[in-house]
Amino acid sequence: MMDPSSLYPDSFHPVQTSRRRDFKGDARHYTRTQRPVKYYFIDFGLTRRYKPEDMPPMEEIVMGADKSVPEHQPAALEQNTTKKCNPFPTDIYYLGNVMRTQLMEPSVGFEFLEPLVSDMVHEDPGKRPTMEEVLKRWEEIRKTLPMRKLRSRLVPRDEGRIDRFFRSLGHWFRRVGYIVRRTPAVPMPA
Repeated sequence: MMDPSSLYPDSFHPVQTSRRRDFKGDARHYTRTQRPVKYYFIDFGLTRRYKPEDMPPMEEIVMGADKSVPEHQPAALEQNTTKKCNPFPTDIYYLGNVMRTQLMEPSVGFEFLEPLVSDMVHEDPGKRPTMEEVLKRWEEIRKTLPMRKLRSRLVPRDEGRIDRFFRSLGHWFRRVGYIVRRTPAVPMPA
């Protein structure tokens, strides 16, 4: 989830997002590079708050929408006699699987994330990194990426040659503008 108000200051139509809410023209918008946003990964009502003294929590297993979680598979559930688990490694799996299925599989150029994401979706929840470790590793990865990579566009694997040419051309002009204006390649939201 994200708050799009910085990208679309005058809002947009909920069905036709390129149009204004009243349908009287195109919606004025900015890119995420021009106006960075914060993303929130939420679980729609499954959230719990824990006190530091209650860590690590052991909760009854709640099946989310992603049915691929290894510890939620029938064989793993049969072996879990308490029917409880620490929800944090499962959250790490969910986030890693989103990165894998929504970024890495449908797009080219995310090979640099493979080691991190592989660890995040490890079969054994005890071998997954903590969120602090994920953030630290992401920062380390980001620092090694060249500016050209940080400024590259998201390219779908199934994008045709003609579409790729025109989208790359438009992206190249925007990219030069960002460089001239000294806009950071990875701007941080306020």
